[in-house]
Amino acid sequence: MIMAAGKSVAILGGGFTGLRLAYLLNQSGYNVTVIEKDNSLGGMCRTFEYQSNGDSYLFDYGPHLYFIKYAEEFRGLLGDDLIELTSRFCMYTHGKRLSYPLRPLELVREIGPFRAALYIADFLYHRLRPRGKNSEHASLESVMTRRFGKKLFDVFYAPYIEKCCGLPANEITSMWARERENVSGRSLMDNVRNKIRFLLHKTSREHMAKWNSPVAKDITAFYPRLGAGQICSIMSKALAPEQQLLNARITHVNCSDGKVSGIAVTTDEGPTVVVADLYVSTIPLPELFSLLNPAMPHLSEVAARLTYRMVRLVCLIVDREWAMDCLQIFSMDRKHAFKRVYEPKSMSDVMAPRGKTSLCLEVCCNDGDETSSMNAEQLAARCISDLIDMEVLGSESEVTDSFVVDIPHAYPVYHKGVEDDCLDLLEGVSSVRNLVSCGRQGLFRYHVMTAEAMDMAGSVSQFIENDIEKVHAADRESEWGQLFF
Repeated sequence: MIMAAGKSVAILGGGFTGLRLAYLLNQSGYNVTVIEKDNSLGGMCRTFEYQSNGDSYLFDYGPHLYFIKYAEEFRGLLGDDLIELTSRFCMYTHGKRLSYPLRPLELVREIGPFRAALYIADFLYHRLRPRGKNSEHASLESVMTRRFGKKLFDVFYAPYIEKCCGLPANEITSMWARERENVSGRSLMDNVRNKIRFLLHKTSREHMAKWNSPVAKDITAFYPRLGAGQICSIMSKALAPEQQLLNARITHVNCSDGKVSGIAVTTDEGPTVVVADLYVSTIPLPELFSLLNPAMPHLSEVAARLTYRMVRLVCLIVDREWAMDCLQIFSMDRKHAFKRVYEPKSMSDVMAPRGKTSLCLEVCCNDGDETSSMNAEQLAARCISDLIDMEVLGSESEVTDSFVVDIPHAYPVYHKGVEDDCLDLLEGVSSVRNLVSCGRQGLFRYHVMTAEAMDMAGSVSQFIENDIEKVHAADRESEWGQLFF
């Protein structure tokens, strides 16, 4: 057995998954310590305040919505501060704004029947043509081409994905497509079938709308009145100050006899060692392997192949009541610097003062490239120009202030072969008897929304509380890379 109730747990990283896990274990009476490099918990799921010309604005580190699966738990934390939203996402391509995910009927209406017929013919050609051996797993491009056709994929999907990964679609793993099925749908044909069910059957329509099917007209989501980070603030306050080791830099994960013996940490007060019975890592998976002492040389090279895209969050203060009629717009135009833009006020009207609004744009780049080297003013000017091109803004004069927040390790790069690299590393974690790696960063995953993070935290909490044995993985397709039973 790994541990009995009442023993101690050290959590490496206080992002959303790590914080949620700490909150659950603390409620169950465990002695929890969260080790976090920043000065507060929540990671990218935090909200911060910005003052401009005497007004206060709230921004998230990226747009984070909460969904119906855990709505009652969120309501228990927030009470009346939990806002229910019914809105939509959009995409911009070829000078048009369309719904996202793509809707076949809207596509026909907006681009015309002749061009739509070309897309359908292209889809049928790629759907019916014979496939080579293992072609389904060759690349994102091959999988998505079979699902939607090459022409439709190139126009409506590839530009956004390439901005995220910094790679052409034929060098990106098909894992991206598998993770995004709940957003884009399994295929064009599947979306058409579901749309027919949506239109004809009230029960199906209500279910699809409630659970945000790709064919639903709008999405249903929840959002805290004071920003996405309000939930993290509440969970953080449930932990005692001594349980939160903030501004802490992990220098080594010390191991002995197949177990972690302690976490060497440097804080504002000097070096210390955190000792616990069980250790849960939510820090970036390759970073964990760079900290192991002694190292696992055969896996250090594997870890070095896993890289991240940096996000530069461009925040604009806009002299207008509203700027957009949807939650987010995804840019499928390669000439635009950003991949998506959202308006915080569209989720809660307290995010900006009356008569003003704000916009937040995500720009992906690699450390050291041209975009990462731009100063804040240059990057903001580039983004403002793109928004004018999209007709989100009318002129530069509407923007009265701007700033940029840089987020390293924002998105994992899904190069071909990354699945095997991740599983090799997770099997390495499995060999350390009292160490678990989880969360978006700990599993090297791109598409982990708040519901998936809640799932992960709940699963690991149950694993700990039920005294479940952890064994070396035999199943390389296991979601965790380690088996719990």
